[in-house]
Amino acid sequence: MAISYLRVSVTDRCNFRCRYCMPEGKKEFIPHPEILRYEEIAEIVWVFSQFGVKSIRLTGGEPLVRKGLESLIYQLKEIDGIREVSLTTNGFFLGEKAEVLKEVGLNRVNVSLDTLNPEKFSYITKADEGALYRVLKGIEKAKETGLNPVKLNTVLIKGFNDNEIEEFVRFSADFGIEVRFIELMPVGGQFFSRENFIPISYVKEFLEEKFGRLEPVKTVKMGPAKSFRVGDTGAVVGFIPSVSQHFCSECNRVRLTSNGKLRLCLMSDREIDLKSVLRSPAYSRELLRKTIAGALLLKRNVDGIEALESLGCSRKMFTIGG
Repeated sequence: MAISYLRVSVTDRCNFRCRYCMPEGKKEFIPHPEILRYEEIAEIVWVFSQFGVKSIRLTGGEPLVRKGLESLIYQLKEIDGIREVSLTTNGFFLGEKAEVLKEVGLNRVNVSLDTLNPEKFSYITKADEGALYRVLKGIEKAKETGLNPVKLNTVLIKGFNDNEIEEFVRFSADFGIEVRFIELMPVGGQFFSRENFIPISYVKEFLEEKFGRLEPVKTVKMGPAKSFRVGDTGAVVGFIPSVSQHFCSECNRVRLTSNGKLRLCLMSDREIDLKSVLRSPAYSRELLRKTIAGALLLKRNVDGIEALESLGCSRKMFTIGG
């Protein structure tokens, strides 16, 4: 599978402390001098564009906590070959930033939202209950501004939000937003367990019993999400069976961590240090190109299935970027 999609983490910091992403205990954030500068990210993206990468997704941590993100988006959209720059966010700052993000060229956003219940939202994010309403306002603002299609990313957690599946379907229908249900992954410490895990097959069966057959939605995008219309509700949902159905053979992406490590697979600890290449006294674009070319050859031999079956990789999710 050709690599056409690069996920770029711009920071490991976040204003939330979601339990499956940033587990309990001491947080050892990356020192600021070790974080890639925007011009370094742009340089890496330029080289990736020469290998056929067309789509960039900015992640974190929470990307909107990093100052001046708009300047990076503008730089990336100026690179020939980059057709789309998108953003995954918790939505807290989206209301105040949506217009300027659109102005500098951001194409669309995904908002991570695991519950529509204020009390449960506070529990999972460790934010105050009012934060949920701010996130919902941010989603509304993003749609108004034209950062479409706006999509929700909802991680399924047994005993937490499995009783909200129908409510998320109604949310999708009412607001015209696709809700993507994602299996809880073994990244981030002890929060993951077999007891917390809900397979996508359960959600599909539940929805079909409630609303009838799910109709596949055709999409031109390559990726793990498969989208469906839910009966005659007007809702569209997506499914990402990250654990129960491996899609390694269809993977078209790699990830760049905020400290400059190229991660070939979310679940594999094999990484290539691009920052050391960029900051080498002998740096040249040709050296970076050769390093990335070699990494992409390694990608063919990386398989996340072994890590999934052993329940996890060593990094926590907020240090990878999702």
